[in-house]
Amino acid sequence: MLIYHVNGDWAPGGWLGVDLFFVLSGYLITSLLLSEQLRWGSIDLIGFWLSRARRLLPSLVVVCGAVLVAASLWTVPGRRSPVGWDVLSALLYVANWRFLLGDESYFGNLALPSPVRHTWSLSIEEQYYLLFPLLLIGLSAITRNRIVRSAVLLLLALASAAWMVHLYVPGQDPGRVYYGTDTRAFELLVGAAVGSLMAGRAATARRRRSTVDRVIGLAAWPALAVFAVAFFVLPEKSDLPFQGGLLVLALLATLPILAAAGRTPGSLQSVLSLEWLRRLGLISYSLYLWHWPVIVFLNPAQVPIDGAALSLVQIAVSVGLAVITYRYVERPIRTRGFRALIPARPQPSVAVARVAMPVAVLGALALTQSSGSSAAPASAVGGSSHLEPTAGVSATSGVKRSVVLLGNSVPASLTQNHGGDTTVPDVVPTGNVSLGCDPFPGEKLIDGDPVKVSPDCVEWQQEWGKAMRLVSPDVALYFVPQTLVSDFKNDEGVQRFGTAGHDAFIRSSLDHVRTTSLAHGAKRFALTNLACHRMPDFGVNKEIDLINDDERVRHVNAVATAWARTHGVPVIDTFSALCKDGYHGEVNGVPLYQDGIHYTPRSGPIYWRWLAPQIRDIASGKKPASDAGTISR
Repeated sequence: MLIYHVNGDWAPGGWLGVDLFFVLSGYLITSLLLSEQLRWGSIDLIGFWLSRARRLLPSLVVVCGAVLVAASLWTVPGRRSPVGWDVLSALLYVANWRFLLGDESYFGNLALPSPVRHTWSLSIEEQYYLLFPLLLIGLSAITRNRIVRSAVLLLLALASAAWMVHLYVPGQDPGRVYYGTDTRAFELLVGAAVGSLMAGRAATARRRRSTVDRVIGLAAWPALAVFAVAFFVLPEKSDLPFQGGLLVLALLATLPILAAAGRTPGSLQSVLSLEWLRRLGLISYSLYLWHWPVIVFLNPAQVPIDGAALSLVQIAVSVGLAVITYRYVERPIRTRGFRALIPARPQPSVAVARVAMPVAVLGALALTQSSGSSAAPASAVGGSSHLEPTAGVSATSGVKRSVVLLGNSVPASLTQNHGGDTTVPDVVPTGNVSLGCDPFPGEKLIDGDPVKVSPDCVEWQQEWGKAMRLVSPDVALYFVPQTLVSDFKNDEGVQRFGTAGHDAFIRSSLDHVRTTSLAHGAKRFALTNLACHRMPDFGVNKEIDLINDDERVRHVNAVATAWARTHGVPVIDTFSALCKDGYHGEVNGVPLYQDGIHYTPRSGPIYWRWLAPQIRDIASGKKPASDAGTISR
């Protein structure tokens, strides 16, 4: 998992490691609970939940506290409030549902990744710790037969896996099935079923047990070989794992787990007993907690190195922080409780233990209310801009004008962050958008590889005109998409950026959008061109380099403007307004972008006050003041 996060090219299937982790967790927790039940006749729920909290929560609080500090100092200003909510959801163990509902793609997108995105798996695990003991107590009340109990758990696992297969749509982002507790429960339940089956095994004959252990020990190596092949060969965006592949891997994972836990010594146990592996296992939890925030904050924008050298630094820093956390937080608390944090001073230590979690929660809440003003010099975020409408066109006309913002997630962020009637009361916006989707046919190529167009996107491409007719707006304002800085493949073949064929593709896409808009009720059609961006590159999307390339942006804008002049289409020149003398990360003293590309709740209304007068002009048949915005230091 660490290797995959550091550099996905090294182990494109490394994310499958969490599958093994879930199965192991399900096995160990079930074994622990049933062992307690066999010994004492019952399961101490409160004691179990407290032991899990003592095991997992302290290190999480430490890492989340560090993330809050780092985010307040170094993250993109407009991103601080979302990070605060992310940290709060991590501390409450609901991060997986926040990322699912907030469209935080695990497999890379154009948005900046959350520094606590990896806590989605801890949230699922903690939800399992909360609910599974209740299920186990209920099953044990019905039957103590371990085979029947295991069969029930296995059936529940199969139901969860089937639900994943049912919900997954090939070609779409798998976030729903990847983050969902309901669609990942089968991995934990597979481990639980095996743990339940093996719980009463001590009473079986020793010879039979030894034979079974030897067979499992032999089978464990081929199972691990399958995992190794999957780690290093399986494409990152393969459909196979979500169409039953993860279930197969979960079942295979039980073999090395049983081999490692078996009473009969075997070759796998010998390997796992190697000192360096044992030490790595001791810090594995802290290492998992630290590695992703380190990767997010130690990026090429913050440190003067990249490539393999940066990856090695990220690994070294993660290991160092994990060792420190294990040595001074995790191990002392696990062995002596929270008083171990401050030796020989029990009362202060109790106070520290009691306030640590509330302080972290309050810190997260404080960050969610961050104004987003940059703590660093303005130059660190590309300078501060001042955006004002040109005198004489800013007054409201008193006539309601409807505008449809057409395109992808950028106009979606403006529709969402309009500011309400108090901002521009006479301009009524509606979004006709699809996140990550263009309103024209064609297949984008990144580094020569085609990017699948999801079924939802294809459906929207066919239906967005009908949605336009429902509004019949005064103006259909099309946001030229960032995707046009990439190569494309259409019916005529591959169109490389900068070639005559690619320029023709841009023009044909504009023809398609204009014709469809006007044919479906839009009274007038206009463009707004691309702005410049400086998105940090975390190595999750090679398209970011293209979007950050101002020359590519200027070329797309030039082609679009020339097309517009030919067709009498007005152009609202966002590039000249926001990027006339270079990139600007702030506007009127507030962050311009939430994540490097999408407008924020504070910058959106500022942009709207600049945009609205030009929409009024277009709706009235006038040419907009395409250089209406002015940039001043």
